Amino acid sequence: MHSGCYFKSASGNLSVAVPGELMGYWEAHQKYGKLPWCELFQPAISMCLKGIPVNKRLAKSFSESGMGPEIMSSESLRKLLAENGKLPSVGDTFRLPILAKTLTIIAKSPRGALELYNGCLTETFIRDLKKLGCIITTEDMNNYRAVWKHPVMVNLKKDYVAYSAPPPASGIILLLILKVLESIISDDAQANIIAVAEAFKFAYALRSEIGDPDFENLKEIMSKIGSDCYLSEIRDKILKTRRTMNLPEDYGAKFTTPDDHGTVNIVVLAPNGDAVSVTSTINTFSPNIINSFNLPPSPANYIKGGKRPLSSSCPTVIVDKKGDAHLITGAAGGTHITTSTAQVIMNFLWFDLSIKQAVDIPRIHHQLFPMALRYEEGIEMKLLQRAKHAGHKIKKVGPSSSVTAIARKRDQITASYDYRRGGSTAGF
Repeated sequence: MHSGCYFKSASGNLSVAVPGELMGYWEAHQKYGKLPWCELFQPAISMCLKGIPVNKRLAKSFSESGMGPEIMSSESLRKLLAENGKLPSVGDTFRLPILAKTLTIIAKSPRGALELYNGCLTETFIRDLKKLGCIITTEDMNNYRAVWKHPVMVNLKKDYVAYSAPPPASGIILLLILKVLESIISDDAQANIIAVAEAFKFAYALRSEIGDPDFENLKEIMSKIGSDCYLSEIRDKILKTRRTMNLPEDYGAKFTTPDDHGTVNIVVLAPNGDAVSVTSTINTFSPNIINSFNLPPSPANYIKGGKRPLSSSCPTVIVDKKGDAHLITGAAGGTHITTSTAQVIMNFLWFDLSIKQAVDIPRIHHQLFPMALRYEEGIEMKLLQRAKHAGHKIKKVGPSSSVTAIARKRDQITASYDYRRGGSTAGF
């Protein structure tokens, strides 16, 4: 559908797919929900009606350098986001009354989310999309189903078990990074920066072959995180590294990997011990994550009807040998999600940092495409010099990811949001 034309999968009428998140929440509530469905919506509805103050980050998204031009060129987005023809700026109160009406219908109906997929909202939703030239049909909405999947998991040292989201999410990439590094990370920070960067590169090479397991055969890929032979092979290559390799093919990459945006992560630990990590994604101002079907793509991520695209999300729960949640974490930030989450886990589990220290400490990132080691302000110069000496092209970047985490250590529960984007913690 998007052959030869990247922008069609990134924005515009053909960038819209069936929204699945609401159905996922409905399914989860039907199985595990304690509060009445309608109560869950009240805070969001109230915020939509009363409004929220626009901070610098939100204002930047609305600006000329952000999504401002795209919003103002779209009649529907202007109506929704630009009150009186003016985009919100810092200090304004931003309201979404139209969304409040939609959420109220979904909240009050005994059919819940089904009102969007096969109910009173479906035809209106499809009609709005058709005005924009979208190709989603009523049948597409009616036929959508949320699916339950088993998590991917690995055993980590000190009797911990890590669970994360299966493909087409990137939990397997996160767990591969952890398994590769757990036996070679040391107290030598200069050696560590090289090892971590190389592990990232090998992991992102594997990511280029991941797609929806309902459409692609991923058995061989899935088996790799449990293969001592495969993990040892990567470790040996990393330990022998004197100079990094600068061709993606050297790491086994066969295709480029898509980027994704517009994520937010929330983690929860309940009084009864239930642990939840949720990564929500709506891209930027697009309806969902379909622009992960970008070009040039991996065949594993070619667009097909009913197929779910590759995502960087990797919400993760790590439990101790008694099965109690020890760390609940996840991140927002596109392709930086996986590497950021990995570094927070390593900092907390292996370097015994507090959860706030583990989240706040400066991070690095490498994803093979582009071939550059990105680093945040605060990374020690001697580490950067070591990376350059090893052949890395280095590039300083601003805050590009946001990790949230809850940790339980010695019967003490602590939580941290990421200063890079802001957030909050709360206990009840």
